[in-house]
Amino acid sequence: MREFPGLLKQFLRVLSTAQELRPQKSGMIGNELEWMVYEREVMLKAVNAVRSQRGLLTEAILADVKRAEGFATGHVDYSQKFALHCVELALEDG
Repeated sequence: MREFPGLLKQFLRVLSTAQELRPQKSGMIGNELEWMVYEREVMLKAVNAVRSQRGLLTEAILADVKRAEGFATGHVDYSQKFALHCVELALEDG
């Protein structure tokens, strides 16, 4: 799939930009760190923007992005893996 590498770069930029705001988002939302919630919401928005551009009828939901993040948690290349799984969500037809 040709668009995968470009989307991966795009999603890494989106995530990196969101991560730069971590110092300003150091509070808690419920039992989660504010920056974690924020980064998931940013990635959900990016995923659904691509899904919309591709004409996919269903949107991803926050649980999908949490699952994508879960696959990345604990890995040294967390950002790369999180972005990669978000690209998969953006391109998945179903």
